[in-house]
Amino acid sequence: MINFIGECLAMLFIALIGIITIINFSSYQKATTLIKLSGIINILSFITLIITIIFLHNHAPIITTFLLVATWIAAILHGYGQGKINWSHHISRALIIMVLVVLMFEPWI
Repeated sequence: MINFIGECLAMLFIALIGIITIINFSSYQKATTLIKLSGIINILSFITLIITIIFLHNHAPIITTFLLVATWIAAILHGYGQGKINWSHHISRALIIMVLVVLMFEPWI
């Protein structure tokens, strides 16, 4: 049951990032190339998540893990694109991703 909760939280995390990116898409069009790339990665991760939920739900934890890493890389690219990297933000985001991955895969007794 905890694995399912972790999987749902990870999917919610990716979905929120994708939806927020789609809502703010007009500001991404005016930005630098790295920020545009981060927006594209976030939107593609969201679309991949939807396809995974519909067609590949048996492989959802593994695909979701890769999507979590992709959104983290997109956040770092966004920071480089802005010229200021907030490392505490990226480290805390990495810790959240690690907790979600552990929740998805750890054999809970």
